[in-house]
Amino acid sequence: MNRISSGQFTVILLISSAFSFMCTAVPFSAEQMIASIIAIAIQIILCIPILFVYKKGLDLEYTCSNLRWITLLPIIYFLIRGSQSFVQIWNVSDSLSLPFSGDFLATAMIALVCLYTASLGIKALARSTTMVFGILIFTLAVMLIGAYQNMHLQNLSFSPDNTIIKSVMYQLSYADELPILLILLAFTSGNRTKSTMCFFGGSLILWEFILFLGITVLGRLMKTSSYPFFMIANVSQPFSTQRSDALYLILFVLLCVMRITLFTVLSEHLLGIAFPKFKKYRSTACLLVMLIAASGFQAIQTEISRYNFIIVCFLMIFLPIIFFIQFKHYPKCKGEVHQ
Repeated sequence: MNRISSGQFTVILLISSAFSFMCTAVPFSAEQMIASIIAIAIQIILCIPILFVYKKGLDLEYTCSNLRWITLLPIIYFLIRGSQSFVQIWNVSDSLSLPFSGDFLATAMIALVCLYTASLGIKALARSTTMVFGILIFTLAVMLIGAYQNMHLQNLSFSPDNTIIKSVMYQLSYADELPILLILLAFTSGNRTKSTMCFFGGSLILWEFILFLGITVLGRLMKTSSYPFFMIANVSQPFSTQRSDALYLILFVLLCVMRITLFTVLSEHLLGIAFPKFKKYRSTACLLVMLIAASGFQAIQTEISRYNFIIVCFLMIFLPIIFFIQFKHYPKCKGEVHQ
């Protein structure tokens, strides 16, 4: 796997985070704006162990090749979260009556695009996410222009139906960028700590921006919205003769493709480390597992996001400890130090 720059590392994680807030299915509130700050602070604390181990000189590939059973944990996690991404796109498209809702052909096309992008490697994915990030910024700018006339600051108030603690738990339930970060740091050049802080800073800005727009623009409409982001897009039309719905739809599909491709690339790379003889069709196998798991989750209507943060905490604490123990007993695990 080729190395990526610190800027590409930040953008990849921000793109994944952006898909999460587009799929947010709970009403926005002022409590969530405060909760976002608390949730980011908790995530930064969880990153301290892995940043410490990398700073000491961890060679992730060498370590994982000697601890195959450990490598299986993030692989399983990435496959499950990839399958959940398929479920999210199905749920959003069904709720909003998008043209590809529940359509097998559309899902197959998305999977094929993900497979092709994954076959090009992490470097190509990093370049693609940089372009998609530009589309994201442009889309948010269009949304802001359309929302400006409809913003009412008096709507910025606390909700009687929500609490800060509840909002923090909801935010953390979608904090699946941490395990991605844990693996992706191994292939990032430059200052890893600075790159990580840039991601969290950018993520906080994105969340606060969308929450602020949603609360001030939607007001009472918030309770009638299944997916607030798309309700903001529906209400905030900047062009008098041309609706901008297609722009949001394109962005939604692109973010989904980038996110699933990211899970596929990381899973197939770790599979290659754990099982060196499994050289062909790793990406295909990963995507097939995601699709099968997604179909199963959709059929039984199971929501596993509520357990996600528990799993994330386990991975972000347990894996660095194991890596550090391995690294202390076997000096060969130490690679080139990239602070």
